[in-house]
Amino acid sequence: MNFLSRSLATPPATATPTPSPAAEILAQFRQEHPDIKFLRWQWQDYSGVQRARVVLLDTAIAQLAEGKPMKATGLALTCSVDNHLIPGTPTDAQFWLVPDWTTLHPTISPGSAQVLCSLDYTLPGQPMTQALCPRHTLSRVLEQAQTRWDLSFLVGFEVEFVIMKPHPETGKLERYSRGWGLFSVAGLRDPCYAHIEQCVLRLQARGVDIQAIHTEGVRGQYEFALGPKPPMQAVDQLLLVHGYLKDTFAPLGCIVTMVPKPVAGDPLANGQHTHLSLQPTPAPDREAAFLAGMLKRLPALCAFCLPQDVSYERLKPFVGGADAVGWGTECRLTPVRKLEPGRWEIRCVDAMANMYLTLAAVIGAGLLGLEGREPLVWPDLGDPVNANADPGEPLPKRMEEALDVLHEDAGGLANVIGRRIIDLYVATKRFEVASLAKLDPEEVRGLFVELY
Repeated sequence: MNFLSRSLATPPATATPTPSPAAEILAQFRQEHPDIKFLRWQWQDYSGVQRARVVLLDTAIAQLAEGKPMKATGLALTCSVDNHLIPGTPTDAQFWLVPDWTTLHPTISPGSAQVLCSLDYTLPGQPMTQALCPRHTLSRVLEQAQTRWDLSFLVGFEVEFVIMKPHPETGKLERYSRGWGLFSVAGLRDPCYAHIEQCVLRLQARGVDIQAIHTEGVRGQYEFALGPKPPMQAVDQLLLVHGYLKDTFAPLGCIVTMVPKPVAGDPLANGQHTHLSLQPTPAPDREAAFLAGMLKRLPALCAFCLPQDVSYERLKPFVGGADAVGWGTECRLTPVRKLEPGRWEIRCVDAMANMYLTLAAVIGAGLLGLEGREPLVWPDLGDPVNANADPGEPLPKRMEEALDVLHEDAGGLANVIGRRIIDLYVATKRFEVASLAKLDPEEVRGLFVELY
């Protein structure tokens, strides 16, 4: 049995360990990259914050060769964005890092590599569980879709970002990239753009599919269009892009941010439009039921897609979709835009979301629509015939409202992604909202810019 799949609540066996495939992978990696000395074991918490444990590469190889699992911390998922532990977190709990070696890549930082991890969880005297991990949860939902409906998915992300730099006198973060936007060639003459191209070439060398780059917004914003991949690989790719962008500009004293509203009162807004397509393209009745499942639960899904109050500052027509449930063929005024049969652009999403958990919930909602053969009662607002149709159910205006809807779970999301992860997510985010409310709003915004 693979050492990563055994019950980690049981002490390792005392028998002579067999050679570990993971140790062999790292040993080969060390041969190919002799300059790398450190390995970052990374995961993403419920608040979308990237966290890591750094281990010397030689130490990691030796530990894996002995069949020893790698610890994270019992606090791995239940820490608020401002680094406060939510009440009631067990002090004797333990998370264990389960690396996906397909995500092993050198970082931009010299001598360092990273690998993305899922998280197994144990409490003394209880069996190991994977129910609390966003990455494991997405895997389970995808397995349900394949087993029950013979469905798979492709996901592509639009990455919008701005480059900021502290003012030399006040230290206040200001927009550093100032190039003219909306596909303007003038924006490509901004000094920042040369570094963006360098980053793209580094990402291409790591196998990242960046299909296009362009200027966005009015001034100082850029966008990457990432190529479609299966959901897990798509999120893995997205996190690598985020990290490489931030690491490219950090030595220049700059911060790359994907925060939906990095500057209060500024019309500039960063989104993370998410393209989801069903494979193979389903029959029209199944396509309609899947879309109905997503739309019916869209107010609850906002708790995952728009996970901070600042997210709702962006929720306007065209930018992030309207503030009411609805869809339309090639319609950018709705939160869900249909592009072609079985393919949609979800516009009410931003980069502060944990996208493993968000995709698990979005796809899970569609599967519930299939299971219940739910009717598509929302009109196609891209059709001129429906120009005067009544707006759908309002979407939440604040994070607390979205959490209330998710907690009530009238749409049955718990049946597909799990009650435990919903309850822990809601508890974590409620605590986080209350904690951040005690801080100065601009301090909170600055923290968001630094982290996202």
